[in-house]
Amino acid sequence: MTEDLLPPISVVIATFNSARTLESCLKSLREQNYPADKIQLVVADGGSTDQTLEMARTHRAMIVNVPKDRQDAEYNKGFGLQYATGELVLFIDHDNVLPHKDWLRKMLRPLLEHQDLVASEPLRYHFDPSLSMLDRYFALFGVNDPLPYYLGKADRMDYIHDHYNLLGKASDEGEYYVVTFDQTHPARLPTLGANGFLIRTLFLKQAQHEPGKYFHIDINVDLVGQGHVKYAFIKDDIIHLSNSRLSSFLKRRKQFMEQYYMRNLSVRRYSVYRSEDLGRLLLFIFYAATVLKPLFDSFRGWLRVRNSAWFIHPLMCLAALYIYGLTTLKGLFKKR
Repeated sequence: MTEDLLPPISVVIATFNSARTLESCLKSLREQNYPADKIQLVVADGGSTDQTLEMARTHRAMIVNVPKDRQDAEYNKGFGLQYATGELVLFIDHDNVLPHKDWLRKMLRPLLEHQDLVASEPLRYHFDPSLSMLDRYFALFGVNDPLPYYLGKADRMDYIHDHYNLLGKASDEGEYYVVTFDQTHPARLPTLGANGFLIRTLFLKQAQHEPGKYFHIDINVDLVGQGHVKYAFIKDDIIHLSNSRLSSFLKRRKQFMEQYYMRNLSVRRYSVYRSEDLGRLLLFIFYAATVLKPLFDSFRGWLRVRNSAWFIHPLMCLAALYIYGLTTLKGLFKKR
């Protein structure tokens, strides 16, 4: 497609003291093989005091100031979305880096070829032996939390399998899969919508996208429930640079669960765990407590990609079991 026919794209990025990774993120966007005047960068900032805003200005981004008392990653995205003017919206996080210059065109292609597709997302997280241990682990298993992995709701494919094995019915279209989800069970989805998610603005306007009700997975539950059931998964990846230490990562997961699965449950339309997942949940508890299945999966992965990061999986399962168990018990006691 000639450049003058390429659609304008708005990129919405939530930030708060994100200078550690934002420069690489914005640089990879500005280096895309795509007309610069058709990429609108919207940085929704919650009151950064580091170099975040300076970096945003250097890369000609629109900065929108989120009310400080509402600052959090999901609210910021919903707030920034109000300023998006493109035909499509790309949601990436400040710690995402696009791995090559044709990434955006590859993401766009299925949406041009299939007008009934809602959105596109890369199939995997980028694996690189130079990444931190945790970032290699997240990439190899396709999740940043082992619970959705064992509930069958991982957001990306792991490096154990060669063909699409996530939720939905997949059709292989060569450079991407077209995946159809079940309208009668709209919450039976992978954890879609973040870390590189290109969606038609027209569809976003049909979902509950106001800041107070915005959550990236919930948007897709709304759309699938309305009958917009087809998505593309591109045979490509995206770099995710959490660079977390295990202790800080686990602390954030606890805060995330308390905020989005306990306090805001009344406005959520998606939950990683639902009543029909009881059997898989009990299996996860057994797997995590005995560590045998996680260890087996680590060896299985290591045979495909020889890297030591596979072997922190048993520890991550135990940590997830502790965090989810503790947070759930605290929530139950507060209700009494």
